[in-house]
Amino acid sequence: MKMKKTILATIIAVSQAASVIPVQAEPIEHKSNGQVQQHGLDKPVTEASGSALVNSAVSAGDTDSSLLNAGSSSSNTNTSTNSSTPTTDDSVDSKNNRRDEQNHDGSKDSSGTGTERSQASTGNDDPALSNADAEDQSATADSSAKDTMEPRATSIQVSQDSLVLYPNSSKMEQNGRAYNALRNLTVKKGVSYVSLRSIAERFGYKVGYDGSTNEAILLDGIAEARFKANRGTYTMNGVSAPLNGTPYMDKGVLMIPLRSFAAAYNLTLTLESNRIILTPPVVPEPEPEPEPNEPPVAFFTTNKKKYRMGELIYYEDQSTDEEDAIVDRKWDNNNPAFFEPGMVEVTLQVTDKHGASSTYKQEIEITSELLYNKEDFVRLFTPVGSNFEIVGSSVLSFDALPYKYWTEPFTLFRASGPETVNNEGILYQDTIEGATRFMIHHKNNLGEKAKFYVVAENTSLSTTNVNISSLGFAGPTNHPEVAGRLAAARYFESMIDGSARSSLALEPGEKKLIFTPLSTPTVSSGDIITMNAELVSDGPIQYTIFMVKAKNDPLVALPTLPDLDPKESIVRGTFKDSTRVFEYNELVGTKPERLPLTDNTTDPFQKGIDGIKFTDATNSGNYGVLYYIVLNRVAPNTLITFNPRGGLYSGAARVNNEVVHIKHIGSTQNTTSVLYRTGDKEERVELWITPAAGSNLPFTFLFMPLPEKKS
Repeated sequence: MKMKKTILATIIAVSQAASVIPVQAEPIEHKSNGQVQQHGLDKPVTEASGSALVNSAVSAGDTDSSLLNAGSSSSNTNTSTNSSTPTTDDSVDSKNNRRDEQNHDGSKDSSGTGTERSQASTGNDDPALSNADAEDQSATADSSAKDTMEPRATSIQVSQDSLVLYPNSSKMEQNGRAYNALRNLTVKKGVSYVSLRSIAERFGYKVGYDGSTNEAILLDGIAEARFKANRGTYTMNGVSAPLNGTPYMDKGVLMIPLRSFAAAYNLTLTLESNRIILTPPVVPEPEPEPEPNEPPVAFFTTNKKKYRMGELIYYEDQSTDEEDAIVDRKWDNNNPAFFEPGMVEVTLQVTDKHGASSTYKQEIEITSELLYNKEDFVRLFTPVGSNFEIVGSSVLSFDALPYKYWTEPFTLFRASGPETVNNEGILYQDTIEGATRFMIHHKNNLGEKAKFYVVAENTSLSTTNVNISSLGFAGPTNHPEVAGRLAAARYFESMIDGSARSSLALEPGEKKLIFTPLSTPTVSSGDIITMNAELVSDGPIQYTIFMVKAKNDPLVALPTLPDLDPKESIVRGTFKDSTRVFEYNELVGTKPERLPLTDNTTDPFQKGIDGIKFTDATNSGNYGVLYYIVLNRVAPNTLITFNPRGGLYSGAARVNNEVVHIKHIGSTQNTTSVLYRTGDKEERVELWITPAAGSNLPFTFLFMPLPEKKS
């Protein structure tokens, strides 16, 4: 009797000492006081040896023996019971399971067959599970909810990698193979429990154990989850979350709530008749790697491989890109002609939108034979809109065309003073009837975003119609010369294509905003806007241009705005007869000739009035004046160019029905830009130009005979 008591006491002591370590737990390294400790067992403890670990903290009330044994009367002969002595079949499966447990990476049993075992149960005899452990198909599990699934009556297709479980059974199926869990799927108090290790390893999770905290650990390569017997929460990457049941130990195997496990790993939980299906989330197929970008292929040809000095070279860019995405071309030494004999190398580099580039080089031979000298060549072949060098002082020796013109009754509304606007206010205002031209050029210096507006108000007692015929607006920009050039070019383009035409009617006393392109953009502090426009009214209209903060309503703010004083040499004002027409019937171009304009000597500045201060005003530079030059007889082979005389000039001219951009920076008197060349017959040529805002004056037109062409 004493011997039996001693043996019994020993068994109890061993059981209590081992209860803190789940069976088959994998050792986990734990650092304490700088030492690395191994937690876990050197090898799994077998039930057959009588050392199955029982968690003493689980109370008898946590185990519902009626539910655990509910399936014992079914055909399943492998169902676990509370007996400490397993059946023969259980012993076989226990051995297989223990082999599997030693593979910590979740590999299959040592046989590798994964074949279905005949002992697996296929029935569901537990009413608690069928009523309280099912939900609609494809519903995502909620870790904190009680099990309330309703079984599906029809069969569904089990997707790849889904795990099929059977109530009150250890049977599991996955990808056509059968496996046995360490314990049956069990229902306790309406919550379904499964073996943590068995279900985790089927999804490829690594299972371990931290002896310092008595926690089972799941690692999926991304997250770390921790579960503990008798604790109603789990942690995922250190963040605690509730479970819908309390984990417990069943003979050394940690049992956890199935629904909470599914929720933790985003598994879809479905009950179909007598089986439960866990479906992992669908991982989208990774986007295919983009094909490696092939750099563009730089290539060009020339029409010949050997040229005389002064002979025009034709370059043809034949570069290609598989995406047709060449965004930059850089030429080096691609001169239109060379004037010294020898071999020259020309280079082209092309770059695509990805930044890849390639370079092509070609050598050209220049012989010692001379076709054109440099002066003749540039006059013959410089493209329209491009510049070539001249001797600036020689221009004064050109014969001046007679200065004779008549005016057309266009009234100019010039608003460029103050050019730099420091406060909200009215920049200029006057009442004009009939044909009116606007030249507006201002810089916002308010320190915050602002807007510019023009308001037209009918000051008569009858309805007045306003018809806008042309308009060119540019900006906002911090480059005044760019704004001036683009506004002038767009003004001439709208004359040609009629794109700016619009009309409005104003009732007596009515006021409306006009020139939408001017009032639309928000202008940052430091930026400049420029506008050239024309309209005609059939009655007197008061025009007001003003600037307000961008957030303010213009028509509400207008009555409270002060008149701003120009306080600058750049003026504002109203100037009548602002179209000057020059017409020449004599033959032009048989010798070097010039037509100087805007110099206040040959071409005097306009006189007018400041419509706000009612003082005299002078249109310095004649900005806003339209010069219309009609050359009824231009000799064959005549070159017409623009030569700035006052410094930087950036503007545009209309030549017949073409708009030519003019760009001069640097020593501008010694350059001239090509506007037009006549052919081998006499021609009538029309020129329009308005001095561009932001540029320096005066300027002159040059008319020169072209050199004789050679073959």
